[in-house]
Amino acid sequence: MKFHLCWLLACLTCNYLFAQDSTASLKARQLKGNLTFLGAGLNYEQRIYNSATVNLEAQISTSLGYSGNDYNGSHWSYALTPMFSAEFRQYYNFARRQAKGKTSRNNAGNFFSFTAGFRTESLAYSGADPGAGVMLIPAWGIQRNWGKRISFEGRFGWEFSKNNRENSWEDIPNIRLSVGYVIF
Repeated sequence: MKFHLCWLLACLTCNYLFAQDSTASLKARQLKGNLTFLGAGLNYEQRIYNSATVNLEAQISTSLGYSGNDYNGSHWSYALTPMFSAEFRQYYNFARRQAKGKTSRNNAGNFFSFTAGFRTESLAYSGADPGAGVMLIPAWGIQRNWGKRISFEGRFGWEFSKNNRENSWEDIPNIRLSVGYVIF
C-alpha cells in the first residue's frame, strides 16, 4: 500500500509542477460520443479554469479476464457493466502547443487526471462477476483530433477499485483507448 500512496503523491506533484494557467484556454464545453476498445459511452467535458476541466462520463464497459487453462479448457471470463465517473483533468503545455502552430481544437493536448467512479451490477457476465463497486484512477493521458469532429484519446494509469460484494480492494493497470465524435 505504501508504494501506491507514493505513486499517487508523485502523480499529484507532477500535476502541480507541470500545470499551467496561461492566456491559452481550453474549449469551454464539449459533448462527445466515444467508442472504446471494449465499450461505448457519452461524456461531457466542462472547463473550470484555463487549463483544467471536469469530465463527466456514462459508459457501458466490457472487461475480459483469463485465468489459465487445464484439461477442461480455458478459463476466460467477461462482464458487461454500466459505469459512471467524474474526472478532473489538468492539461499542460497547452500554450506551447498553440505557439508551435499545432491544433488545440477540442482540447487536443496532454493531461494528468484523477477519476472517481461507480460501476453498477453487471448486465451480463460469464465466469467472474466484478459486481458493483467504486474506483479511483490517477492517470496520464493524451487527446488529439482528426478534422473538426473526430477525437482520439489514450489514458494510462492505475486503478484502485472496491468490489462491494466481496468488500475488498484491488489495484490493476488501467489503459483506455477511445475514438470519439464531438457533438458540440
